[in-house]
Amino acid sequence: MGEKRIGVVFPGQGSQYVGMGKDLYQNYRIFAEVFDAGSEICGFDITRLCFEGPLEKLTETEICQVCVFAVGYGAWRVLQHEFPFVPLFAAGHSLGEYTAFTAAEAFSFQDALTLVSKRAKFMKDATIQNPGGMIAILGKSLIDIETIVNLFEGVYISNINAPGQIVLGGTSQGIEELSKWCDENHVKYIALNVSGAFHTPLMEPAVQPLAKEIDAASISMCKFPVYANFSGEPIINSEQIKNALKRQIVSPVQWVKTIESVKDDIDYIIELGPKKVLSGLIKKIAPNLTTLNVDDVSSLHKTIEIMKL
Repeated sequence: MGEKRIGVVFPGQGSQYVGMGKDLYQNYRIFAEVFDAGSEICGFDITRLCFEGPLEKLTETEICQVCVFAVGYGAWRVLQHEFPFVPLFAAGHSLGEYTAFTAAEAFSFQDALTLVSKRAKFMKDATIQNPGGMIAILGKSLIDIETIVNLFEGVYISNINAPGQIVLGGTSQGIEELSKWCDENHVKYIALNVSGAFHTPLMEPAVQPLAKEIDAASISMCKFPVYANFSGEPIINSEQIKNALKRQIVSPVQWVKTIESVKDDIDYIIELGPKKVLSGLIKKIAPNLTTLNVDDVSSLHKTIEIMKL
């Protein structure tokens, strides 16, 4: 088949589970180094929280974002160590976008983790200022959703994840009214276990402090294109990266657009990090695309085996 065309993707908050990363940590020094250095930079024990939980603690925004980032980036380092290749592109969902830029060497690991840690704190502060919630609406088109959103004050599109799976975020009252409306109109939805309305204008209090940190960070040109959440388009230079990360926090995640943009140009997408949430979404967007993942030693070996065919 010649040279394999590979893209890589990194998950965000919501993919965490107790025990994540343990297998790779025990088997690969290069993975363990990420956890150990990460614990030092962030001032809490990533290893203990990932391996032992409890899940309630691991799910807290400030803990979760750092831990999911560490697992995703550690998995990338292990894969590169065992099977070096340059992907055609990278993308990440929400927090995962930071992992993608780190894999593309736009940030150093230390700078990325510092930014992720501060981003999580600013997002948490914003949820205290603007409490809210999120629900995933199932089985409706984007046009349907745009009509529904207009019926409610303080409700916005947050993640365009897959055909028939679009997440809305909004004020506590807005989400309560929307849920009631869905019940009355037999619209299927799932309430998400989150503390705020991420990727909506309710995150506005986080914009200024985060922008300041992004502007102060040392950001290089990407080694390969990274698709930005806010636009679903590839970017490579440092000004574009700064703009993308600032816009991302209050803009919907354009996951469908991202996968639609790349699906005809690649053979495989490898998901690096806990669970296979993104692989599931990709299957809905591009059923013919082969997805692989690296979450533990066995999935790593399976992925490498297929890559070597």
